[in-house]
Amino acid sequence: MANDVDAQGDSQRTPLEEEDINLGHIYTFIESPEVEQRQVFNSQDIQKSHTESLVDFLQSEGMQLLSYGPYGLEAKPQIRGFTDETVRVVIDGICVNNAQYGTFDFTSIDINDIERMEIVRGGFTEGVSDEGSVAGTIYITTKKQALGTSVTTDSFVKSFFNEKSFADTFSQSAGISHQFLDSTFLKLNLRGTYAQNRFQFRNYMNKLVTRDNALVKDFHGDAKVSHFFGNGSSFTGGVLFYDGIKNCPGTSTSVSEGVQKDLNAMVNFSLVNPAVKNVFRLENSGAWIFNRRNYDESNSSSLHLINTFRYASYAEADFNDFYTQSAGLTLDAVNLDSTDDGKHLQFSFTVKETSVFRFSKHVIFTLPLAVKTCGSNAAFIPKAGVKIASEYADFIVNAYRMVQFPNMDDLYWESSYARGNPDLKIEEGWGGEFTVNWKKFIPLSACFFTNYYENKIQWASSEGILTPQNVASAFYCGLDLRTEKIFFDGILEVKASGEYLYSALLDKDNELTYKKRIMWTPDWTCAVSTVVNFFDFRFAAEWNYIGKRYKSNLNVSYMEPYSLVNLNLSYEGFEHFTVYFRAENILDTEYEAVDSYPMPGISATLGLRTKW
Repeated sequence: MANDVDAQGDSQRTPLEEEDINLGHIYTFIESPEVEQRQVFNSQDIQKSHTESLVDFLQSEGMQLLSYGPYGLEAKPQIRGFTDETVRVVIDGICVNNAQYGTFDFTSIDINDIERMEIVRGGFTEGVSDEGSVAGTIYITTKKQALGTSVTTDSFVKSFFNEKSFADTFSQSAGISHQFLDSTFLKLNLRGTYAQNRFQFRNYMNKLVTRDNALVKDFHGDAKVSHFFGNGSSFTGGVLFYDGIKNCPGTSTSVSEGVQKDLNAMVNFSLVNPAVKNVFRLENSGAWIFNRRNYDESNSSSLHLINTFRYASYAEADFNDFYTQSAGLTLDAVNLDSTDDGKHLQFSFTVKETSVFRFSKHVIFTLPLAVKTCGSNAAFIPKAGVKIASEYADFIVNAYRMVQFPNMDDLYWESSYARGNPDLKIEEGWGGEFTVNWKKFIPLSACFFTNYYENKIQWASSEGILTPQNVASAFYCGLDLRTEKIFFDGILEVKASGEYLYSALLDKDNELTYKKRIMWTPDWTCAVSTVVNFFDFRFAAEWNYIGKRYKSNLNVSYMEPYSLVNLNLSYEGFEHFTVYFRAENILDTEYEAVDSYPMPGISATLGLRTKW
């Protein structure tokens, strides 16, 4: 059975056995992967990047993001040509995608509060913590407590070198972990950020102007209490909190600016029993998720309130060396009260099992099966995968069904210019992957993937009113490459990744877009990072490349490819302090991730991190 060493890198010993270990509280438990491919980052990987937010970290690792501006403004990861609600986000075992519009606001998670992050690309997932991923899944585990008492802080100031002010962003975070008695722990993380987001760019007349209306002020909080009992069992309860005010400037030519106010809270609990009868691992989680979004602009305003109640139960049993079985159940109830959507109550549930058969130490077969419902829609989601392992390489083949349900905006939106469609069908398709993981000399992972997707929801004008219809279908195929190597006993670290993606729209009824590529989807994405560790200094250089992206599905015009170069320097020679410097876009590249939304040029961050 997969244990905490596999899933978290932590010992299973109890709190009293050794004083220098860290104990997990609530965490996203994912079974030890047999066929599924994961990219894993721990808290040290994330902190050493010295990035401002999770969005910046994902971008530094080569992920394409549809970004509408700098810190705090909307940014959505794109995986294999898919984005929005097709990318699932799971925090501490709870899926946090917004039921109204399907996405997750990555600003609302404090990057300093992340203990571990795991990224699965594609729709093949063995974990039973939920189902429905099309593009991929991002699992996030928030930080755990340490034995005794510890205090950490992180302070930084950032500059875009604009003419009006040198210092643009200020951020301060603090965390405390405290142990009560022998087996009860308290953790509290807080962070506040003030970001003017003021930078210069060239407008459509090629004139240098200043983006001066994108101020973001926000506050993060995470408080948890954990109690360990019995044979490693634990109970955790807590609240994850975010409050933000964001000036949304619109496009580069926009004359209508808006102010968006977000208030998000997740009250959650988890009961974990890791060794029932020395066979079963059980986890029960529940959460109340509250989202309040208020949007004001000169000619209109709207208010959206969402209350989500979610319960999830997972179990895993390792019966013998040949057979492992896991199963999960999630129940959701969503209450929406929206200016544009009205009042609605929506129920959904998912049942999933994953059977793993080990025919030998070289051949593994896995069979994940799921049933998912949402409102009046239901789907059966089968998957299958085979792994053949050898001394030199692992060969993996899998196939899976992809399913995405309409979000509540698609179903119920009602305004003077747009109207939802309650009769929408589910988006669905099939995908497959062939992966080779080479182990010798220089490790290399190469994954060829292909997807066919149909009934995709597309908003189009009908009698002067925008309405969504299941009209789009598309074909995707591509190649993911990834490698990393450590040289000279850790002095030099090199990591590289790349993806080629081909996509084609297959709607024969629309001759203008038939066989055209999907808008905003790059043909190539690449990332290379080099790290030099010299005594107590750490120097890192990052290069990211995003290829050509068409501005519309007509494929008439496109956004030019761009490269970003970032530098990192930190010094850890002090006992309790780490000083760091990060320079982003040092070539001062003018670029846009989304058409008509300019992104910042060169910036510099100076920070101080402490631990006591």
